[in-house]
Amino acid sequence: MRRARRKTKTSDSTSTAGGTQVERLKQQVYHLSRLASAGRLVAVVVHEINNALSGILGYSQLLLAQPQTPAVRRDLERIRDEAERTARVARNLLRFSRGGKGERTAVDLSELLERCAELKRRDFALHQIRLKLKLAPRLPALLADEALLSQVFVNLLTNAQQSIRAVRERGAVEIRARVAGRRLVVDVADDGPGIPPKLRERVFEPFFTSRPDDSGTGLGLTLCRDILRDHDAKIRVAPRRGPGACLRLSFPVTTRSATVAAAQRHERPVPAVEDCRIVVVEDEAALRDVVARAFSGGGNRIVTFERGEDALPYLASEPVDLIVSDVHRPGLDGLQLYEQLARTRPSLLRRLLFVTGDPLDGEIAAFLRRARARVVGKPLRLETLQREARAIVERAANQGELFGASGAA
Repeated sequence: MRRARRKTKTSDSTSTAGGTQVERLKQQVYHLSRLASAGRLVAVVVHEINNALSGILGYSQLLLAQPQTPAVRRDLERIRDEAERTARVARNLLRFSRGGKGERTAVDLSELLERCAELKRRDFALHQIRLKLKLAPRLPALLADEALLSQVFVNLLTNAQQSIRAVRERGAVEIRARVAGRRLVVDVADDGPGIPPKLRERVFEPFFTSRPDDSGTGLGLTLCRDILRDHDAKIRVAPRRGPGACLRLSFPVTTRSATVAAAQRHERPVPAVEDCRIVVVEDEAALRDVVARAFSGGGNRIVTFERGEDALPYLASEPVDLIVSDVHRPGLDGLQLYEQLARTRPSLLRRLLFVTGDPLDGEIAAFLRRARARVVGKPLRLETLQREARAIVERAANQGELFGASGAA
């Protein structure tokens, strides 16, 4: 009888462990389903935000290009800077939802950390958490995706805030950055409950969360680790004297990042295109006006259309040097416009410059690669728009192509 009871007890224990594992897998599938749904919603919302930001940013840039009083110029610069800050947040959300890689540029780490701290400062103040930055002077530049690194640091600051609030009503968070040999080291430290030694590796595992209420997805630090690995950087839980936790990030310092930083500082403005026949196809009225005004002057002749269907008859017969077309719009969208021109007037395919708020969308990204088309992301920077437009016009001129009404390729 004793043996029978022991077998039953073991069987019950195995059954309980199996049930726990099944429940854990169910929770993981549920979290993934929620993330997928959130990703689709984020993409739609970001597209609308980028359309609105394109108008705000575009008009501010147009006004800044004109003579202004110092006070008005300061106000316009603030509008432009705040619009660009919002655009960075939108790109961050979009890359999170799409999982895409952004462009690597030379990033001033001090500026990036200060911006991330500024994003969280008000929230910290509302929760009585002091935020302090201790950044060594003249930190070297990093060759990185600025939006993704911002995502990492904002996530670490949010984790620190939640850890503190789990045990007390107030606290402190400190960000420290310094150079150590050939590495750039950043510490994000808090005075919360800390991380037990046995959990210091597990906190980076997918779906692992140490929060007692199970409110987290357990993916935050996993995403941070993956982003940092993609930058040849590392993250670990560092030893800390006293209470709290310290997450230590270590980045490689390369000569290439310094070279790119120097090139960015000395980048010359691109001259505007001149004496061109330009067609703009865009359903957003503000953005259509901004693009048209960006190319006004210099002898350019500009025709605008709200609908792709209305632009087709014009494009079928008129001489055109440049077509600026949105990708997403009601009716005949940018991809369908490309297909129509491929059948009726293929010589114009090389004149197309696409504008999109979601370059990471799978269908759009595949089409742009296949068509080898030039693309500008929303919200628009007029300098980028002019640079891409000039590249199209100059390429055609160097190849000796005729901007005529002929449909020959």
